[in-house]
Amino acid sequence: MEASPSDFRPSDPEAARLRTLEQYDVLDAPPTDAFDRITRLAARLFGVSVAMINFIDQENQWCLSSHGLTLDRTDREVSFCARTIQQTEVMVVPDAREDDRFAEIPLVTGPPHIRFYAGAPLTAPNGYRLGTLCLIDDTPRTFAEEDRETLTDLAGVVMDELTLRHYASDLDASRRAHQETSEQRRRILESITDAFVALDENWTLTYANAQAETLLERPRDELLGRCVWDEFPEAVGSTFQNKYETAVEEERTVEFLEYYPPLDRWLEVKAFPFDGGLSVYFDDVTDRVEAQADLRRERDLTEAILDTSVAALVIVEADGHISFANDRAGEILGRSTEALQGTRHADTGTLADLEENVLSAEEWPFRRILREGTPISDERYVFERPDGTTRSLSVNGAPLYDPDGTIRQVVFSIEDVTDRVQYERELKAAKDEAERANELKAAFLANVTHDLRTPLSSIIGSVEMLAQSAPAECQDSVDRIERSSRRLLETINSVLDLSKLEADAVTPEPTSVDVSDEVLGTSEMFRPQAQDQDVTLTTEVAGDTLPAELDPTMLHRITDNLVGNALKFTDPGGTVVLRAHADPETVTIEVEDTGPGIDEDFLPYLFESFARGESTAQQTGSGLGLPIVKRLTDLMDGTIAVDSEQGVGTTFTVQLPR
Repeated sequence: MEASPSDFRPSDPEAARLRTLEQYDVLDAPPTDAFDRITRLAARLFGVSVAMINFIDQENQWCLSSHGLTLDRTDREVSFCARTIQQTEVMVVPDAREDDRFAEIPLVTGPPHIRFYAGAPLTAPNGYRLGTLCLIDDTPRTFAEEDRETLTDLAGVVMDELTLRHYASDLDASRRAHQETSEQRRRILESITDAFVALDENWTLTYANAQAETLLERPRDELLGRCVWDEFPEAVGSTFQNKYETAVEEERTVEFLEYYPPLDRWLEVKAFPFDGGLSVYFDDVTDRVEAQADLRRERDLTEAILDTSVAALVIVEADGHISFANDRAGEILGRSTEALQGTRHADTGTLADLEENVLSAEEWPFRRILREGTPISDERYVFERPDGTTRSLSVNGAPLYDPDGTIRQVVFSIEDVTDRVQYERELKAAKDEAERANELKAAFLANVTHDLRTPLSSIIGSVEMLAQSAPAECQDSVDRIERSSRRLLETINSVLDLSKLEADAVTPEPTSVDVSDEVLGTSEMFRPQAQDQDVTLTTEVAGDTLPAELDPTMLHRITDNLVGNALKFTDPGGTVVLRAHADPETVTIEVEDTGPGIDEDFLPYLFESFARGESTAQQTGSGLGLPIVKRLTDLMDGTIAVDSEQGVGTTFTVQLPR
């Protein structure tokens, strides 16, 4: 249907629009190079045969610049552009033959046989639409939203150029506007996010944007004017060539994803044929493809793990229903995996704590994780299966979150620990029994040693009195009785001390002590014994004082036992060295002797009660000194180590916290 002249009768707004058009003084101005470049660029950018810049006065449409069609003037009543300026956005006519507004006008029924039309209004700063930048083609086309935006930007460039002409008298303003126009042109040409190249009918590269230069790793000066198959021979015979040729031969858009080995990149390509060539958009999607491949591998791995895991795995959705259970879960819970899926988690059986108190549905681990959002680890429960049998379970669970922070699912791993729990109960019972036996042993030893110490004390006292009055020929016998009695008393005291330590009846009472003074005191106490044995006893102390917070009684016992032990096993002419030094955290005491050393096979048993090695079998003693030293050291949170070499000597090292 043709437009009638009455449709364009001027109103006050139309009069104002015409005045604005007259102020721009464009109707009588000859075409300029800037506008010609824009129409050429528009035709090439959109792949159309005709691009025009038109202005509409009261009766006519005037062409200021045209590419692809020679047309100076058109009656307004049969003009596409006259319709375009009646709206603020781009007007698109995909097929004029199918549009009642234009199907019968001469420009459609006759030359240039317009089929496709897209026009963007040229809007002045005051809001009046003076004309259009339009695209025309003789074949129907579609026009994407991105195309509309680009055409609108180009129309803005046209209007900017007109504004520059209008304000040419203001040189500074003209210069700034020109800079803006140049920058806008550059943005339009280079703002496409994809890499873009244009090919003519001979496969010659006619255009390449900056993104194409970057992606292809070639400057455009080396590409333009050259055959794409010569410049990229690896693409010959590949999907790229096949798809491009299909697009041109069948005149249809093609889209595909393909790997290009020379660049080691995955490219997502869209090729749009136009009359005389092909527009190709391509984007580097390597990261996306590799991420998808990684995701597929992770999914496959996860599925394999879930299917083959020896642990029972159960996934519960936020609504409480089971969405996944592997075969092991079915075995433990006593139901098939098919029966478990879709079942409410609390309907799988009866759950109780280890004291066999039955838990309500709200007390199950799932509800607690859902409320608190924190995982659980190795929580133990008693589970009664549907068939009435019970199993002890160890449960681990963790929540999975949606991007908004809400819990989507809870994943559980379940282990059947029935046998382990039974073993632990039996072990605890055995431990309790052993502790009771140990307590009885300690009580027995305490009573026995107490009963023995009293007569031994009397014997030792009597022997001391007897030694003063016995004849000389009896003194050896009296001395043997005294030595044997004192050795037995020493053994009894050690047994009593050890029994107290094993019964945890001894507690350290730390106080401020000078370790240096304690070590020197021990050395002085044992010096007469060393002299009697012809053993050199020396002391090496780092610093005048070594203050520490330790139990002085325990410290005495440790140093006395170690020095006494060293003297016992050092032959005449040998040496024993007692050392002490400290750092900010620990104090260290070392006792080194030149005795026979300790058998390597005996070292693991050195601190066991009554243990004696072959090399020490002939020496007197109870075999309790070192076990007592070890337990006293442990009570004070210290460590003891031994370094021994047979035929060279032995060094005991005790470290205690300061």
